[in-house]
Amino acid sequence: MRRLLALWLFPALSAASVRYDFAVRAVDESLASIGASAAPVVTQYFIDGGKVRVGGADAKLVYLFKDRIMYVIDHPARRVHVLRHATLSEVTAHYADAVKQLEAAAAVAPPEQRAAAQQKAADMKAASDRLLTTVPRDYRLTVRYESVDGRACRVWEEWENGGKRLELCVAQVATIPGGAEILNGMKTLSSFRQGSDFAFGVEFGLDEWWRDLTTLGGIPILVREYKYDSVINEVMLTSMHPGGSDASLWDVPADFQSEDGPDYSQWYMR
Repeated sequence: MRRLLALWLFPALSAASVRYDFAVRAVDESLASIGASAAPVVTQYFIDGGKVRVGGADAKLVYLFKDRIMYVIDHPARRVHVLRHATLSEVTAHYADAVKQLEAAAAVAPPEQRAAAQQKAADMKAASDRLLTTVPRDYRLTVRYESVDGRACRVWEEWENGGKRLELCVAQVATIPGGAEILNGMKTLSSFRQGSDFAFGVEFGLDEWWRDLTTLGGIPILVREYKYDSVINEVMLTSMHPGGSDASLWDVPADFQSEDGPDYSQWYMR
């Protein structure tokens, strides 16, 4: 995702859409010590009615999320990968069903094959259990306010296992141009496995983070990721402009070779 190039603007606009810049900056402490900083990688996002597009006319790879399907459009290869079962709920259901099938096969396997079949079922169940494990998170509202692209936001801290992992500077939805559409797009992304990486530039594990986002009362327009008490990444949402979507943005190229997959378990399971 972070390799995507900036998206060009399109002339024909639709009323219920919004575009914004998504800037990811890796924080290098060695550069900070001499007063320098790494340049951010900026990508434009388009959201329309819950559909989300990441990348555009000049991007080598475009990610399109719509109708619970993820399309990865590879322009150099003129190929489209279609991931039809890429949402978190579908991945979870797949692994639960696979466990049942493997356990049933192990029960009737010949004695000399039973141990291996039982181990395969146990390994699959362990993977399924990881999907259902929720990471305990503690959200703390601070008294700090900041400004991003001229818009005020209030800082929340997110703690895991006794350490601060994130700072999220949250702006009220009404203060963000196209804020309701952006929030809806974030909800779309969060329904996909590791969709938080697209939405916020950070990964929130295997569980769906949208439940926690609703408690923050707004849109995180600045996210700082911490490791060992130091900031390692900053993500900013800036330059929000309602009405920035052309109908052709949501089309999958008809002249590209279309392929199902690769299997979503290869893309999403780690």
